[in-house]
Amino acid sequence: MNREILEKITESKERLVPHLFTEKQIGIIEKYLGKNNLTNSEKTYLYSAIKKKIEAIQKMSETYYIYGDIKKEKIESAKKLLNELNKEAFVSGSFLFSDKHNDIDIYIISNKRKQYFMGKKHFIFITEEDLKKPIFISAAKYSVSNFFINFKEPEIKRPSYNDLIVTYEIAINEILNSEDQKTIREIIFEYYLHIKNRILDSFTLHKKAQKIISLRKKRKIRIINAMVRRLLIHLYSNSYLYNEVTKFLKLLKKDISDLKVYDNIIIYSDLLKEVKDECRGIKT
Repeated sequence: MNREILEKITESKERLVPHLFTEKQIGIIEKYLGKNNLTNSEKTYLYSAIKKKIEAIQKMSETYYIYGDIKKEKIESAKKLLNELNKEAFVSGSFLFSDKHNDIDIYIISNKRKQYFMGKKHFIFITEEDLKKPIFISAAKYSVSNFFINFKEPEIKRPSYNDLIVTYEIAINEILNSEDQKTIREIIFEYYLHIKNRILDSFTLHKKAQKIISLRKKRKIRIINAMVRRLLIHLYSNSYLYNEVTKFLKLLKKDISDLKVYDNIIIYSDLLKEVKDECRGIKT
């Protein structure tokens, strides 16, 4: 629930009790804000009777929060979408900065995670705790919301070596095949998160990705290789990285020995040889 509204209610409880809320309801709200464990009956009461009152107050207030430099017409369109909901939610994604968007991302705060499409609307249900995850912080930092988003300390987790390598392989293949190149965004996001200690908002991420995508293939590959190389060296110990890269290079060597050699395999091999040498302290 909207913590800002709940805090305002507790601050004004002398004026609101007993006209809008009972002493018991205020007590449960204060307990919830204090992150104390609620009993099952208190939880039921909170998410039924109390929540309905909160949603009614929120609906009447029609307060919106704008995060990022968003065009006025896009803000108005997002407000209309939020008006259709009776829940805490925010609109984000390419809908807010591009006329060429496939769908409209609508993030809804819920107790359970789920997602579904309804026409062009992509409903993504997340929990309050999910707003600590960099991927959701990125979306929220460029959004139109019907509640105040309290940006908490992000929970940053290191990607697994295998996941990073697979993402890199896909990105290179997309470049070579002149495909949509969506995976370049993932590389950029991880690079800024772990190397620059910065969570890019969705619009800034889009701009940086488009700048790289517009370049020639060789230039794009050099940039992606440089980012992935920095990530590998930064995220994993030399001994672990050396062993993993050595195993992978052996697999690539078998592919290279075949009659048909593909450009992508040579690109992977060249980068990982550089990483391997760097793990051993050899300048490349």
